[in-house]
Amino acid sequence: MNTTYLEKLEFDKITKMLSNFCCTYIGKKWASQLAPSNQVHDVKKLLQETRRGYSCISSQ
Repeated sequence: MNTTYLEKLEFDKITKMLSNFCCTYIGKKWASQLAPSNQVHDVKKLLQETRRGYSCISSQ
């Protein structure tokens, strides 16, 4: 993805906020290395993972 768009969206700030929620070093590292994708297959897979994770959290 174009870095100009990521800068305008302040994506670095978003990943920093996300990493602040992580309790482990590995989680913080993973969160800080996230990057958006423009590949349809990847996006669909990641959305499915998000839905599964949300359903686990919301059912508790």
